[in-house]
Amino acid sequence: MSREHGAGSMELEVRRRNSRYLGVGRKAESRTMNACLVLLIVVLTCRNANCEFSFDDIEFWVGSGENRAALAIDWEENTVNPPALVWGYRWDGTAHGGHMLTAVVAADPRLFAKLGGTRAKPAAVYGLGYDANGNGEFALNDGTPFDEQGFAFTSPADLAMPLDTADYYAEGWFTGFWHYGVAQANPCDGGAWSDTQVGLTERLLVDGAWDSWTFTPTFNFAAFAENPAAAHAPFAVSDFNRDGRVDSADYGVWRSGFGSTSVIAADANRNGIVDAADYVVWRKQYRAIETLSESTQLQNTPEPRSAALFSAALFVNPFVFRRNANRR
Repeated sequence: MSREHGAGSMELEVRRRNSRYLGVGRKAESRTMNACLVLLIVVLTCRNANCEFSFDDIEFWVGSGENRAALAIDWEENTVNPPALVWGYRWDGTAHGGHMLTAVVAADPRLFAKLGGTRAKPAAVYGLGYDANGNGEFALNDGTPFDEQGFAFTSPADLAMPLDTADYYAEGWFTGFWHYGVAQANPCDGGAWSDTQVGLTERLLVDGAWDSWTFTPTFNFAAFAENPAAAHAPFAVSDFNRDGRVDSADYGVWRSGFGSTSVIAADANRNGIVDAADYVVWRKQYRAIETLSESTQLQNTPEPRSAALFSAALFVNPFVFRRNANRR
């Protein structure tokens, strides 16, 4: 039977073990844990109330649609460094936490995931990694092969480390795990994180929701993302089709999405609508790249007059250059 993060079979087993070890009855244990969880939620709500982060601060959006949700990934519990990176997700209709996580991983070339199950139905999160220095290289010391979209589907895994120490990575199943937390509203603005009682494919997203994935080596079911910071998009803001170039194809994306507030790949200034201001941003970047390209070509091409004078000098006295060469 598969194990899913959240308050699934792992949490139940931990509770059963603690109950047997301490000799506490299930009812007493349940009351105690409920009281502790309430206290932790109050503390975490107060702590998160001091953070300042909203959907407007998100730079990297994935998907399209009227509904919005945020995904926060924190590689170390109870610390503010490294910060929890945040991505945005848009959709229409029905979507669950698995949809958001896999869509973000596939869209961001810096993000990697070692999962259980399949791409269509991920069953567990074993490891999450991020090419933090942006050098385009990410690998683990256990040789895990990631596909072109950053996924590796494996059995439970523990303790692998990134080969590049500047990158972020944490994994675990028996020696720690990625805790899945949820909030129905912004935890920095009145919302509160809570432990989810279901797996990532059973957690239905609602407009305005937040998901937290936090690695905890202590199996802390109250570990949630802290110190949120926007994950930077590794694309120019005018690269609307995200092919690594700002060109006429991006203008086509802008034109087809003009006026939209749900399909906002061409929302360059991130004001929530594809409008004329986004075209201005694209035009400036496009012209700047054209100018740079023309300048580079000119620098690599000798001027006709200079080339002619140089050839004439060689013809008049070619031995001058040979003598200078012989002195070296």
